[in-house]
Amino acid sequence: MIHPLNIKLLEAKQAIAISGFSRDDLLSLALTDLSTLQLPLVSEQERQTIVLQYRRLAFLGDRLLDAILADYLFTTHPELTNQDLDAWRQDVTCRESLTRFAVQLGLPGFCSSWNRPNRKPPEEEPGVYGEMFEALVAVIYLDGNRSFERVYRWVCDRFIQDAVELFEEAHESDEDFDGTITTRDYLDMIGLDGFSNYGWAPGDDDD
Repeated sequence: MIHPLNIKLLEAKQAIAISGFSRDDLLSLALTDLSTLQLPLVSEQERQTIVLQYRRLAFLGDRLLDAILADYLFTTHPELTNQDLDAWRQDVTCRESLTRFAVQLGLPGFCSSWNRPNRKPPEEEPGVYGEMFEALVAVIYLDGNRSFERVYRWVCDRFIQDAVELFEEAHESDEDFDGTITTRDYLDMIGLDGFSNYGWAPGDDDD
């Protein structure tokens, strides 16, 4: 099944693997690579509407991810200070890390740009796929009638638990760890050594 924007909707739903998922309209929106919204495929008015709604989903997903990770770390790591909690949150939910989650789920192969010639590898476009993952998280939340528990379990079971464990292992293996970790250290740790730092540093607020 191919969406008119070349979105592989059925395959995406199978990868998401949520029983009873019904918001195909929102899923199609979340899997829209905005670079594919060009004339004559869509009118300028349609493009503006899609971009607006997509950005709204990404905004909601970003805030949900912050809340999910904050709650998870608060519950599972009582030894962390508020500064530690914030540093871990920013590292685990940076766009590069979210792009890794998107790749694990297969989003680059389902979204509207899956067959675009000369498309850049996902690791070179963390702004695209990290934001797409944020939008997807919002869709799962809305599809579940705004059930935080539902989206919390999905995100934690599929991505957050493993990401936090990797982050924690890196801390424990460094005898000289001073309480901080560089962007490069974290990207290398989670297997994204091909990423550049994109000017980001721990403590920056990732939008």
